[in-house]
Amino acid sequence: MFFVKKVHFFALITVLFMVQSAHAFSSGSHSISAKALFHKKDSVKILEEVEVSAPKLAGKLARTGKVLTLITADQIRASLGKSLGELLQEQVGISVVGARSAPGSNQEIYVRGANTGHVLLLMDGFPLNDPSHISQVMDWNLINLANIQKIEIIKGGQSTLYGSDAMSAVINLVTKKSDKDGTNGSLMIQGGGFGTHAAQVQVNTRLAKNRFGLALQNYSTDGFSAAKDSMKKGENDGMRQQSLSLTWARPIGKRSLVDVNYQALFYQGNLDAGPFMDDQDYTSNAKSNSIRFQWQYQLKQSDLFIRGFQDVIDRVFRNDSTYIPLNAWSNYSESTYKGVNQGAEVYLKGTFLRQFEYVLGAEYKNQATQQSDFSISSYGRYDSPKLAESIANQSIFGTYLTIQKEWNSHVGVEIGVRWNRQSTFGDFSTVNVNPYWRYAKSGKAFFNYYTSFKTPSLYQLFSPYGNLALRPEQGKTFEMGFEQNMGNFHARLVGFQNDVKDGIVFQSISVEPYGKYGNVSQQTTQGLEAELSFSKKKWTGNISYTYLSGSMQNQFDGKDSTYSSLIRRPGNQLQARLIFNAHSKLNVSFTGQFVGERKDYFYDESTYSTVPKILKSYLWTELQLGYQMTKNLNASLMVKNLLGQEIVELYGYSGQGRNIQASLFWKF
Repeated sequence: MFFVKKVHFFALITVLFMVQSAHAFSSGSHSISAKALFHKKDSVKILEEVEVSAPKLAGKLARTGKVLTLITADQIRASLGKSLGELLQEQVGISVVGARSAPGSNQEIYVRGANTGHVLLLMDGFPLNDPSHISQVMDWNLINLANIQKIEIIKGGQSTLYGSDAMSAVINLVTKKSDKDGTNGSLMIQGGGFGTHAAQVQVNTRLAKNRFGLALQNYSTDGFSAAKDSMKKGENDGMRQQSLSLTWARPIGKRSLVDVNYQALFYQGNLDAGPFMDDQDYTSNAKSNSIRFQWQYQLKQSDLFIRGFQDVIDRVFRNDSTYIPLNAWSNYSESTYKGVNQGAEVYLKGTFLRQFEYVLGAEYKNQATQQSDFSISSYGRYDSPKLAESIANQSIFGTYLTIQKEWNSHVGVEIGVRWNRQSTFGDFSTVNVNPYWRYAKSGKAFFNYYTSFKTPSLYQLFSPYGNLALRPEQGKTFEMGFEQNMGNFHARLVGFQNDVKDGIVFQSISVEPYGKYGNVSQQTTQGLEAELSFSKKKWTGNISYTYLSGSMQNQFDGKDSTYSSLIRRPGNQLQARLIFNAHSKLNVSFTGQFVGERKDYFYDESTYSTVPKILKSYLWTELQLGYQMTKNLNASLMVKNLLGQEIVELYGYSGQGRNIQASLFWKF
């Protein structure tokens, strides 16, 4: 009954918005491409022309009812000087806590208010997971925007096609590639505030039928103190980031193509001891080595894909003894984590009966971790129980089928089902139903229903606090909304509700090990996403608004506790961006984002209790200038936090002050 009332509310809002749009709009695009600061003019594309490259999805946006956002190459190039987290923070429905804190801060991404582990990150369609992390999420500090061509964000529960973790969204990072003949590439140089320096070079070439690609990137910054320091005596917490990417692709015969990629990512950063606690010798180091393979074979009415990958991630946290904070309980500590992520997949994507499109596939994934840590205090050395790969591992096999049909270019539906078998808890399945109605060439209404899942992490299963009886977290997502293009405008409004049962939560217990993970949480989140973009003559702009409301109920030892699930997540977030094409070579852009009040929790050592803390709302502002010096050489200047507001994303930690970043981008 609760959901029925919500559907009625969303339907009423949608109808009112559509009526209003019929008077106000005259054309539009799926999302503003903002050819941003480098191109003479932005334009709005009709829905049918917007291409998506996320594997296993329809080729054109108009042929799906899913909620999809595209961040184009031009938007990414205009965002040089930002991190991946900062760019995603600007998108409707997304909050990235830590993106505007000190460089190298831990970044937690929340889509539509869901938990941070409920977002699946892909790179060229391959999953990016760290099995050694408590939530299996990748360390976002390893990833730099410099080698990313575009980003595709698919919201809602996408587990039927993409498996575990895809409960609130899938984010696919598409790396730069070239299909041009001869040798070509690009060079980027960046510098700015906080002692920031960066360089990236990419080269693509062709030898006979072989295509080779090389990308190298280096980024470093002195940063500022991560812990909030009113005395201004804290050490700067900087970071360094490098990456190497090698690609090889070639056709084999007339019907097949092989594509191989090797990627190495490196990260070094300085950390602080905690809220308000500076530490001058606490460091983190991480490296990731990945190999990805794909073979595609063209059949008469379908394409066969065979894919495989392996990721090996190593992380080391070391707190040396040359500086010991006043409240530190140890003089030295060291923690090492290794995660291995492997998988293989085969699927067919094509048509049958000349009317139905389908994706039929099967995949196998295996994860393992090895972990150890020790500390030295006045009581001597303490070694925590180790996790070995031979024990801490899990595998999952899944097979899936999705069928899509469109009638007379007006009405369509996608229906999918997936069956899974996991090594510790057995069988389960997911489904999705995505009908849509294109009531006009420039407009589309849709309703989506998804079920999704997230398997327990290896730490939650096998650590001293683990529980081998854990079941997967299971989600349900309901969406309804519309998109409309008319003339120079585009609008999209989406209402949604996410329900999660069997949520995994850490609970304290009175006997050793004094804590254990259990399926004790039920979570519900509702919200609205509204977007409006336009492009007319010399002006381009967009505005978006996100509203969230959520609650979580935990049941433990016969007791219930209910509280807001939006920890560190704003209930209201509003953003506007305006781009002015001053003349053929100069563009000026202004961005403002209001982030509403949030609640954080802080452990007070004086009272030995966790207390809530309100984080004040803030207004983030940016000014960007882009100048096209020559046909292939572009320059940009970005002023971040233009108004110099105090930014607090986590209680006891600092946020970015006003700083300037400049970059040069040359194509050859």
